[in-house]
Amino acid sequence: MPREVDTGKRLADIADATVRVALTSGAQAVTIRSVARELGGSTTLVTNYLPSRAALIMNALDRARDRWRDERDQAVAEVPAPGRLAAMLEWSLTSADDDAVMRTLILEIVANAAVEPELRESLHRESVEFQSALTSAATDAGYADPARVAKLAYLMLRGAYIATTEDPDHWDEAQVREVIVDAVAGLPRIAGRHGRAVHDDPAA
Repeated sequence: MPREVDTGKRLADIADATVRVALTSGAQAVTIRSVARELGGSTTLVTNYLPSRAALIMNALDRARDRWRDERDQAVAEVPAPGRLAAMLEWSLTSADDDAVMRTLILEIVANAAVEPELRESLHRESVEFQSALTSAATDAGYADPARVAKLAYLMLRGAYIATTEDPDHWDEAQVREVIVDAVAGLPRIAGRHGRAVHDDPAA
């Protein structure tokens, strides 16, 4: 009888191999052939589960996002309500393990989203979920317009991922974190919420 294959484990192995290829050779080097070679098999080892390069990259990103969501929720849950948005920003702007290379894979997906409906839909779902989490954290922090704060934070974070990827020597994490945290901290808050004035920004 043929040996049964654990699909979940095989997809996890493919995701790990995808990340290894990206780490050693760059995101542009991630192909079905290169990942199959990393796994020590033929291309069918990959295509039996993932039919395209886009699906290959999304498999790696989906697993990373599951991990990121758990880490983010844990980091925010441990912080009192007034500091939850700052904690989310801090977490989002701190790289660990393979985070940097995963961001380069995200940029690969973004570049092809216009002609890949599945990629476009996946990016949309992730965007909506992340903005919802930012809005919730901004509400807890007492911002006067949490939805607007969330949109601004989202745009700045996405821009930070691009900046730290294209010019990491200039845009190091500490500098980016300081700019974004300061910008968000200066946005208006509800009077009396968490001991804050209507505006944290003296110029407002």
